[in-house]
Amino acid sequence: MKRLLLIILLICNVVFAQNTPLRPGDLLFFRDSEGMGGAVQESTGEYTHVAIAIDSVWTIDATPGDGVALGLRYQGTGVKADIYRLTIPFDTAAVVARAKSFIGQPYDNAFLPDNGAMYCSELVYECYLDSAGNHLFEAQPMNWRDKQGNLPDYWKKHFEDLGTPVPEGVPGTNPTDMSRSPRLRKL
Repeated sequence: MKRLLLIILLICNVVFAQNTPLRPGDLLFFRDSEGMGGAVQESTGEYTHVAIAIDSVWTIDATPGDGVALGLRYQGTGVKADIYRLTIPFDTAAVVARAKSFIGQPYDNAFLPDNGAMYCSELVYECYLDSAGNHLFEAQPMNWRDKQGNLPDYWKKHFEDLGTPVPEGVPGTNPTDMSRSPRLRKL
């Protein structure tokens, strides 16, 4: 019975894979206007989350509930993603291996570099390196303010609850800026 179930799952995986343009190394960009997603959108723009495609079905990303994890996160959930693909050659196997090496790290609620935790676009930033070890995406001073230059109440409370200052200007990444990289094209 277990063998039959495994065969059925493998067939479903192959059928699903044939009906999707998703390839290893593609990036899935999401929009969410609720909670933290709404605050991210208010401060940085259109996209609020990014995940790395490991194959045609599996992704790795960093979320507040799970930290860095592998999963079938977006299949059958009704969540729509925009798929982007790199326009330059890169070592897909190395990207996937680096992403898998971060599985189990906690989510970085403080959004700080090099602290043993990761937020979604930080994971992407750390996984996509060229052959010399240089990042394919750029970090830039982070902005937590809305279009009017005000710090949204969500971020005030978030960082107050953490007992840390808002990391305004600290080098970092966000999904919207990352999606605008000339090294990516939307499918």
